[in-house]
Amino acid sequence: MAFVGAAAAALLAVPGLRRAVALATARHPDPRLIAVASLTAALLIAWRAEGLLHAAALAVVAAVGIAAGWIDAYERRLPDVLVLPAYPVVAALLLATGDGEAMLRAAACAAAGMAAFGIGCAAGQLGFGDVKLAGLLGLVTGWAAWDNAAIALAATVVIGGGQAVAVLVMKRKDFPYGPAMLAGTAAAIAVTPWLAT
Repeated sequence: MAFVGAAAAALLAVPGLRRAVALATARHPDPRLIAVASLTAALLIAWRAEGLLHAAALAVVAAVGIAAGWIDAYERRLPDVLVLPAYPVVAALLLATGDGEAMLRAAACAAAGMAAFGIGCAAGQLGFGDVKLAGLLGLVTGWAAWDNAAIALAATVVIGGGQAVAVLVMKRKDFPYGPAMLAGTAAAIAVTPWLAT
């Protein structure tokens, strides 16, 4: 039943996600692609979330991530107006679980992600939007487990590296890193429980 509810919520979110991208970019992504991304995220959350509050936190990050990822792909920016308001909402949902140890781990992973991506930003390899998104993704992946955050980072590096090779082959000069970060996080959420057993 959780999967049916997640799928319904994902489909209901499609017009709003599409509208958010259109407002930020004046472009209108194919609603079928937004629906696929939204459904995939919702079903992954229903499958892997550790309770209702964790699912809600992941859903907030997924909604922000889908819209921000599309905007990044179009315009090479991750809008603060989407990413920054998600921090207190996600933190409040995770704090409401009452798991202090998980929240400390989440905060540490968020800080570590921001520091690591901050170094890349200072070196001119990443944008500051990537730094802010790294903190948000570290918050939700770290809440579940240290391994989850580490695998998300490793998957992001692999996906982003593949993307970089493709960009070089196509003789382009830049690419959005936000979608690689989001895909790496989704991959970690999917596979970490299997690797932990």
